[in-house]
Amino acid sequence: MTAGTPMSGRDTAAAFKGLIVGAIAIGALVLTIVYLTNQKFAGHEAEGSAETPAAETH
Repeated sequence: MTAGTPMSGRDTAAAFKGLIVGAIAIGALVLTIVYLTNQKFAGHEAEGSAETPAAETH
């Protein structure tokens, strides 16, 4: 009765492993991009702090 359901095929375990590994890979890629972007713009915060009060008055 459950042999025809989509979640009981012989490739189901491989499909879930691929889904999990793919999600981890995409998460690692996003976190790496965010980290590298933050490192690139870390020095801009100190320079931009002098302009912050003028920007707040507008």
